Amino acid sequence: MAKKKEAMTKYYIFMFLAAMCIGTIGVFVKLIGSALPAMSLNFLRIFIAMLFLFVTIPFLDKKWYKVDKQTLKEYAFIGFLYALALSLFNMANLHAPVQNVVLIFSSFPFFVLIFAYFMLGEKITSTKLGLLAIAFVALAIINPFNSGASLLGNIFAVANAIVFAFLVVQMRMQNKKHNIGDVLWFMIFASVFLLPFPFIYGLGEIVSILPYLLVLGIVSTGLAYLFYNLALERLEAEVSSIIVILVNPLIAITLAYVILGEMLSVRLIVGGSILLAASLYLALHTKNIEKE
Repeated sequence: MAKKKEAMTKYYIFMFLAAMCIGTIGVFVKLIGSALPAMSLNFLRIFIAMLFLFVTIPFLDKKWYKVDKQTLKEYAFIGFLYALALSLFNMANLHAPVQNVVLIFSSFPFFVLIFAYFMLGEKITSTKLGLLAIAFVALAIINPFNSGASLLGNIFAVANAIVFAFLVVQMRMQNKKHNIGDVLWFMIFASVFLLPFPFIYGLGEIVSILPYLLVLGIVSTGLAYLFYNLALERLEAEVSSIIVILVNPLIAITLAYVILGEMLSVRLIVGGSILLAASLYLALHTKNIEKE
């Protein structure tokens, strides 16, 4: 029993590390800023992550390249959704404060709830409906569609939460056994879809922000998804969601305050706290339902 607990601890650590890495994205996107065209940044972030995974994944999954044509088609579609979701997250951080983006993104479990109902036929309990209502009240308090300077970034953040939720449900629909090599395929196809943009928009002042770009690609993206997928080999999806929902905003908001000097508004604190609490309760409720 002790050995089993010790083995599981490793996967919890992987998920905590993944959440911490993801929490650094907003700060590095802000530090890069306008030095690099946004769409070129989207490509380079994923491309650097892909190169990192291309070096590391073969040590963990020696048969990662052995896939059939049907699986490749599925990887391509998921890769497209990855490219879209990660790009929207970048765009959101470029146009809105980091705390806005991470708190709004925390609403994605509720969009998963909606997509799962229509696409997977999953039942929505009265508790889930109540939490869904609370989540929308919390979003209304945050007021992402106000006419302020952060409007565009907030819209990108909401769009990102929706696309990411669709991605999660799409992966559930495929119902494939988890394989650590999958994430490399997702990044390969995501890079292919975004490849034209550096040629269209150029590379701006890439030399001046290269250190930030490398950290964003390797740590915030490549290492984050490596740890995330390693953790998912043993951790339940709901447990993973709880860890990410707790750790990601904490790291992102702390870094934004310390490095960027971003201050939280009362509206964001209240709405964000309600949204995070509702998201956590939803994950716990879903976990309990699946145990019954």
